[in-house]
Amino acid sequence: RAAFLKLLLVCCSGTLYVSPDQYKEVDNPWLHYLTTKPRDFIDCFLKSLCNVILNYDPVGFGIPYASSVSSDSHEVVVDAALHTLLVCLDYKTPDKQVVGKGNQGGGSKVATEQVPDTAKTVAKDLGTGNAFRDALRALSEEKDFELVVAGLSKLLNNPHQANNTLLPASIKQIACFQELLMLFWKFIDENKPLLGHVLRAGDVNDLVVPMLYFMYEGRKDASKIGLIHICTFIMLLLSGERNFCVNLNAAFTRKLPIDLPQFQGNHADLTYIVIHKLITDGPKKIESLYECFLTIMSNVSPYIKTFCMPAALRLSNLFELFANTKRLVGYEQYNRYLTFTLEVFNNVIQYQYEGNPHFIYQIIRRKKVFDELEKLRKYSAPVPEGADAEAVTKLHEVEAWVRGWAGKLALEPCMRIMQHMVPQLEQFCESTGVNNENAVVEFLKTTTMVGLLPVPHAILIRKYQQNEYTNLWFATYLFGIIYLRRTNPPVFDATHIRLFTISYVDQ
Repeated sequence: RAAFLKLLLVCCSGTLYVSPDQYKEVDNPWLHYLTTKPRDFIDCFLKSLCNVILNYDPVGFGIPYASSVSSDSHEVVVDAALHTLLVCLDYKTPDKQVVGKGNQGGGSKVATEQVPDTAKTVAKDLGTGNAFRDALRALSEEKDFELVVAGLSKLLNNPHQANNTLLPASIKQIACFQELLMLFWKFIDENKPLLGHVLRAGDVNDLVVPMLYFMYEGRKDASKIGLIHICTFIMLLLSGERNFCVNLNAAFTRKLPIDLPQFQGNHADLTYIVIHKLITDGPKKIESLYECFLTIMSNVSPYIKTFCMPAALRLSNLFELFANTKRLVGYEQYNRYLTFTLEVFNNVIQYQYEGNPHFIYQIIRRKKVFDELEKLRKYSAPVPEGADAEAVTKLHEVEAWVRGWAGKLALEPCMRIMQHMVPQLEQFCESTGVNNENAVVEFLKTTTMVGLLPVPHAILIRKYQQNEYTNLWFATYLFGIIYLRRTNPPVFDATHIRLFTISYVDQ
């Protein structure tokens, strides 16, 4: 079986030998032939491949070091099945390439569309021109969905479980977790009823935790940039679903083998802490993902009943980072980042005030930052002595640009908090002689802003939208992983690969 699937994979690998510019124009005859076979044949083939992958159990009977004394031939078949299935699912004929819609901003090439949170996710139609994708979209039985969720949860949790044992290396760690993430992406992007099942019947946090683990650890390794991307895209897609956001309220009680700060909270807290770490201590190559990170934080914020202090502190630190006047004036994308952090504040204030005194406390502590943002609405750029007419004109253009976006910043809910809470806090501290953070938070729990805030804004969620950039990125990432996993022995001619550049590093 493994030999047949490897042969089929090599035959279908023509995409490796076209440049990114030719990717959407040059057809792959092998994949075209395979993906236009009769649906009844493809249905059986797809389900067979899924069964091989999702029924794989790397741990077996749970006997420590069992993988060290016996070979695991099943893993070879699983790898081949994963690669073949993903290549077939990803294929699109040149006339079926997706043209993106939605908003792309802040340097991000990932498109989103802002919709009310009541908008329903509609199932995708058949007739894609790819029988594999049609077969995947046609899956509708609960038992199939249960197999997918159980199989992916088991396999994706394996890497952090294998690194978190009392006996070192006693659990076999799978190597195909990146391919499994790509398969998960394909499942929930193509089959919306399956996505609904994941959010409704399964514990989606069993899938969230390993992704956050991969993102947190991936920042330390330059070769794992693609891993951070695929996890981010999945989290972005999931965060566009109300049920996903609500599920993040579940308490986080696991112990991960990573250097997380101590906190007692929920899965939303874990998400915020990981994203903060990626932005403040991540590689420069993931800067294009900042808007995706902040979109995830904004999407989930209206539904989280309580954020712990470490999570609230980290979001507030990001706000302070993006609210720096020099950065706002010097970097075009920073005002967009600031807008997302303000959305989080406003969502918490308007919809989850009572359960989030830690967030309210962090907002009040940054009163000076908000005052500086208010001043930007009347921003005046200093004119250096001896500046010529052209320089003065450019400065005036900068002034108009800054005033334009500064005037649109949604500061009012936070300013209302300052207006009504700061005097109360000062009076409380003076009358009790308390300046302890915990005492202030306890006091904030007794306060209310009912009738004092602006009319609550409608909850809007940004949903991921397919576009040409993400299609090309996925194909490049997929074939890059396949190439790297097939170098010993090599099955592809590296000298003729044009889809990506191969770099060799001296060890």
